[in-house]
Amino acid sequence: MPRIRSRILFTISAAVISIIMSIPAFSFTIPQEIKEKADALELDADAAILIDATTGEILYEKNPYKKEYPASITKLMAMLLAFENCSLDETVTFSRNAVYSIEPGSSNIGIDQGEELTVEQCLYGIMLQTANEVSNGIAEHIDGSMEEFAKHMTQRAKELGAQNTNFVNANGLHDENHYTTAYDMALIAKELL
Repeated sequence: MPRIRSRILFTISAAVISIIMSIPAFSFTIPQEIKEKADALELDADAAILIDATTGEILYEKNPYKKEYPASITKLMAMLLAFENCSLDETVTFSRNAVYSIEPGSSNIGIDQGEELTVEQCLYGIMLQTANEVSNGIAEHIDGSMEEFAKHMTQRAKELGAQNTNFVNANGLHDENHYTTAYDMALIAKELL
């Protein structure tokens, strides 16, 4: 089990880094020259943040409190709740609603209604394929419905200090009322790691 958890955590780490929410796994004082070079960076992103995963020190920020639509990085919170509320060998059974409520053509791994996966398999589906129907299945497994899970996600985000985040689904498919900030997502990613 520790080996499996290590592989999952390694995969999560790689995913977080690949979505520009990079968090260094080390902690030391950043030399002033490096900070000045970082300040000179220009990003195409409207908002971004880089924090030290150990201390929470902000190393770089650009509009960190600007509300944005999180898309698939929503799944970081879904995975956090899965780790906090499930064991890896629990069985998730997929409902019709979990499978067929996603937008046609959106990311999925082709789960069928009634199919069963372990929580561990679900986490791999979410991390490696950003599977929307799998996020929905995890939501129903933990809180009984996708709506209750979204409330749970928002509440947990607030517990972490995320004050400008509201989740309405587990997968990140667009909704006007589904938003976060770079700062809030950094808090969530820090807790997940």
